[in-house]
Amino acid sequence: MDFAEPDGPLDDPPTLEAVSAEFPVRLATLVAQPSIRETGVSTIASSSDGGPFQLDAAAISYAILWNPDDLDDPINHVRLSPDLEAALADPSPRLPPTAVEWMRWMRFPAAYEAVQTVVPRDDESVADVLALHMRNVIGNTFREERDPTPHEPDAFVDEPSALDAVPSAILIDGEEVACVEIGDEHVVGLGVGLGDAVAAVVWPRHLLPLVRLELTRRPRPGE
Repeated sequence: MDFAEPDGPLDDPPTLEAVSAEFPVRLATLVAQPSIRETGVSTIASSSDGGPFQLDAAAISYAILWNPDDLDDPINHVRLSPDLEAALADPSPRLPPTAVEWMRWMRFPAAYEAVQTVVPRDDESVADVLALHMRNVIGNTFREERDPTPHEPDAFVDEPSALDAVPSAILIDGEEVACVEIGDEHVVGLGVGLGDAVAAVVWPRHLLPLVRLELTRRPRPGE
């Protein structure tokens, strides 16, 4: 039996514009600022009673720039493995242009899925949404620091909990809005109700000096 990978180009990953157009509500994102770039989006979809899938959550990742005036400045770059350096220098011809562009941003520090927009279930609170997303981000970006137990991928030290949420505030388009905050050693976690959705902001603490945690709603294509 042949298990070789099929030849031919790979499918394009979903673009932020395509997800923005398909998502039920306008996505939350950070306000534009020199030190950050939106680099990609991850989604969660569900289906009811065998019907069509609908997007329930979308999370935007960002590249962080220490020197936004010169992207080639080495101060902006992180250390990459030799294999990844080789892949960036000579991308596979099977990769679509969108994937190649995404790979180029891997040279920069990243805030993985830093702003998530969720259409919550009726039984989900803002704190529930925030705690769940914090666990996802921490599990993917601080695994070495928080998961010392081998072979237990879903367990890590000091797991964020909705029960730990406290009142806080966040700026949305220049206005201070009440939100909840869950403390953590490695990330700042802020959750806010938007009326038609919930936004969960999970930002690495070591990258806080470079960003202003102020939200806006991302226009849909054509708006």
